[in-house]
Amino acid sequence: MSNVVSGLIVVAVAGLIGAVGLFVRLRVFPGKEDEEREDVAGYVTMMVGVMFALVLALALVSVWEDKDSAEGHVASEASSLNETYLLGASMLPADQEKIQAAASAYAGYVVHTEFPKMRSGKEVDDTGWQLLTNVRTSFLNANVSTPARQAVLSDATTQISNLADARRGRLEDADKRMPSVLWIGLILGGVLTVAMTFIYGIEQRFTHVGMVMGMAAMIGFVLILIYNLDNPFNSGTGADSAPFTSYFP
Repeated sequence: MSNVVSGLIVVAVAGLIGAVGLFVRLRVFPGKEDEEREDVAGYVTMMVGVMFALVLALALVSVWEDKDSAEGHVASEASSLNETYLLGASMLPADQEKIQAAASAYAGYVVHTEFPKMRSGKEVDDTGWQLLTNVRTSFLNANVSTPARQAVLSDATTQISNLADARRGRLEDADKRMPSVLWIGLILGGVLTVAMTFIYGIEQRFTHVGMVMGMAAMIGFVLILIYNLDNPFNSGTGADSAPFTSYFP
């Protein structure tokens, strides 16, 4: 099931739950609220709404920054690998073949093995590091008898170092998740915010139901968005392997 379909289902269910909750309230407490009690409830509702908005903003900023960090590391890693591949063309034909084959093998492993694991939250093993070592070894074992090739080796060493740093950052991003305490605050805040709207009495009950359903659906939408962004490499919303496939189709 796609993220769009699952998101729409969550939004619809959230709206339905809000409507059912309001109908239960109206059935159990059908009387209108007195003005004094609604004034007090207004202050409480405002405070709950403000606190929920703060937690919501904190959660969105947290997951969005993780997503941006992951995209930056992926782009940097792919770019450094491509530069390494291109520098290999300056070596002797036999060395060039080994260097570019090692670089292509690394890219293929990252795209077809590591990214699916990161999307599903599985642990990435050390195979990628071994393939990166093969890239480095291919360059270090190349014939650099001329000053030009020695300069190329120096540039390649820098690129491979940058590649390793970007890879390390990408793997750290894959393990990032929003703190559990924020999820508790989001869920409790959403429930309380919707529940506080049950206090008020509106003569047009269908209007009241529509307002509650709209609020519950919007909160459900934001929560499912945060849930999808919580994994920086989630399919559809997170960082993808496009930088690698653009260099190594």
